[in-house]
Amino acid sequence: MGKQKKNEELKVVVAEFKVSMYCNACERTVAKAISKLKGVEKFTTDMNKHEVVITGRIDPQKVLKKLKKKTGRRVEIIEKEKEESPKDLALSDCCKNNEVLMMFNDENPNACWIM
Repeated sequence: MGKQKKNEELKVVVAEFKVSMYCNACERTVAKAISKLKGVEKFTTDMNKHEVVITGRIDPQKVLKKLKKKTGRRVEIIEKEKEESPKDLALSDCCKNNEVLMMFNDENPNACWIM
């Protein structure tokens, strides 16, 4: 019963891993190892990009360790970069725009004066 509670507590997670795969046999080995893991609902492998995306009620760290152990391959978790909020984007665009304007401004002593 304790194990069922753990599975219920875990939320559905989408985890991306970088796995060294160089041939179809490598890809099949990785896919076979993933399919045997508990909690995995769906997964995709991309040999060309060396990526594996797993969806399910899993703990990414545990999946990482099991994949390393079962396949003997180099496995890394791909961290998703934090997306900038629209406010940050607006400020950065504003600042970049001001820098460009200042480059050709009369008040800038280093401004380009030959056209």
